[in-house]
Amino acid sequence: MVVGAGPTGLTAATLLARQGVRCVVVERHTDPYPLPRAVHLDDEVLRIAQAAGVADAVAAVCEPALGLRLVDGHLRTLLELRRDKAVGAHGWPETNMFDQPDLERVLRTGLIRHPEVTLLPGHEVTDLSVRRDGRADVAVRPTKGVESHTVTAGFVLACDGAGSGLRDRIGSRMRNLGFDQHWLVVDLRCERDLDLWAGVHQICAGTDSGTFMRIGEHRYRWEFRIPAPGSVTDAEVAARLQPWFPDGAATVLRHTVHSHRAAVADTWRRGPVFLLGDAAHLTPPFIGQGMGAGQRDAMNLAWKIAAVLAGRADDSLLDTYQPERRAHVVTAVLGAVLVGRAMAAPTALHPVLRCVARLPNPDPIARRVLAPRLRGGVLAGRRSRSPIGATLPQWFRADGSRTDDVLGPGFAVLGTWDDDETFGALADDVGARRISVADLPESATWLARHRLRAAVIRPDRVVLAVVDDRGRVHGARAFRGGQGRRVKFRWVTPPGDATVSMS
Repeated sequence: MVVGAGPTGLTAATLLARQGVRCVVVERHTDPYPLPRAVHLDDEVLRIAQAAGVADAVAAVCEPALGLRLVDGHLRTLLELRRDKAVGAHGWPETNMFDQPDLERVLRTGLIRHPEVTLLPGHEVTDLSVRRDGRADVAVRPTKGVESHTVTAGFVLACDGAGSGLRDRIGSRMRNLGFDQHWLVVDLRCERDLDLWAGVHQICAGTDSGTFMRIGEHRYRWEFRIPAPGSVTDAEVAARLQPWFPDGAATVLRHTVHSHRAAVADTWRRGPVFLLGDAAHLTPPFIGQGMGAGQRDAMNLAWKIAAVLAGRADDSLLDTYQPERRAHVVTAVLGAVLVGRAMAAPTALHPVLRCVARLPNPDPIARRVLAPRLRGGVLAGRRSRSPIGATLPQWFRADGSRTDDVLGPGFAVLGTWDDDETFGALADDVGARRISVADLPESATWLARHRLRAAVIRPDRVVLAVVDDRGRVHGARAFRGGQGRRVKFRWVTPPGDATVSMS
C-alpha cells in the first residue's frame, strides 16, 4: 500500500507496478492538488521518471533552465553555479522548471495505466496494526464518510507528507537540523518578457533575502523572507512586488507563507511501514532538492520491495533503505541550509562568495552536495578511485535512445568481455543481465577512467561492486544485508526482455 498520491507516492507506486507488484494507493484529496509547490527537478529525477515510463511526458511539462545565481541586494552576481547541459550525467537536461499540478497530472495518468494499481482518491488511513506474520492491516475510509474497511498489505509506504500520521504511528520523530525561517511565496503571471537570466536567483541580503525565477511561459515565482509566520494581505503582497512591477503588469495567481525547516526522521522503517519524501525529511528549498529527494527514496526502495516480494532477496535487503538514503538526504539538506544561511548572512560574506566564484570550476562542489555517493547499507569496500556507491552515468545515443534501456530494469553486469569466469560469477550471483562494452560502447571511457574490467549495476543504477583491471573484485561485502546477513538475489531478466520475470 502507498499512502499519499503526491509525486513521491505516485512514482513509488508506478515503479512497483512496472515490476509486477500490486498496490493500493490511498489519497485523501479527490483530485490532484491544484496549487503549485515544487518547481524544480534535475536530470536524475527525469531519469527516475524514465524508469517509471513517463520521462517524455514529464519533460514535456518542463522548461530547461540554466542553474543558480547568488546575487547581492543590487542583483550583482556573487556566485554562479551553471547547471545548463542539455544532456547531463543522467542523460537528461540538468535543470528543469515546472508547475507541480502539471507534473502530478502526468504522474497520475502514468500510474492508472497499470492494472496492478488500485487508486482510492478521497480516502484516508485511520488505523494500522501489524499482524504476527509481519503484514499490516490498514483501516481505510472515505474522507466524507464514516464506514471504513481493512486492507491487508505486505508493506506500507508512508508518502503522506510533512504532517505524516503514519510517522507518528510508528514512533518516529523528526530531528531538527538547525534551520527555521518564514517566507512569503508568490506565484504570478506576467505576459511581458521580463528579460531575466533563465535560472534561479537567490538574493543574499540578510533579512531582505529573496528568490525569483521563471518557471514556465509567462509564469514566475517570487519569494520574500519575512520575520514571522502568519497571514499576509493582498496589499502587503502588492507592496512587496511593487519595486519589481511598478506598472502592475503581474497578475498574482496565489500567495502563501511557508515555514522552511531542516529536519530528518530518526526512524524510516518500523516493520512493514516505510517513510518516504516529506514524511522522512524536510529541507529548505534553496537548492531545489525537496521533491527530488522523495523521488530518490522511491527509486531506492521500490526495487528492493519488488525483489523481496518475488523471493529474489530476503527481508534484510530492506534494512539498507534508511542507511543509504538518510546519509544522502542529510548531505542535500545541509547544502540547502548552507545556501539559506549565506543568503541571511551580512554583506561581509559577499567577498567570500566572490572568491569561490573565481575558482577554476566550483561545479564539482555542487555535485558533491546534489549527488553524493550512497554510503552504508549494502555498499562497502570502496577504493579511492572506485565508483562504488555512485550512480552509473546514462549516455544519450545517436539514435535518440538512452543507455538505461540497454541495462534493463534489473541488475546488470557491465564489462569488457563476455566469457571471463569472474564476470560470469558476478552476473550469476545477482541474476544480472550481462552486457559487454560491444553492446554499450558508450561505457568504455567510463570503465577505463576507473580502471575497471566490470561493474555490477543495481536496478536503481547505483554501482554495487567492481572488478578492477587486475581482475580483483571490490565490494565483496556488498552482498550482505544491513545486519550482516546474506542477501540472496535471484533477479531474473529474460534475455532481450525489458520486463522482470516474476516468479
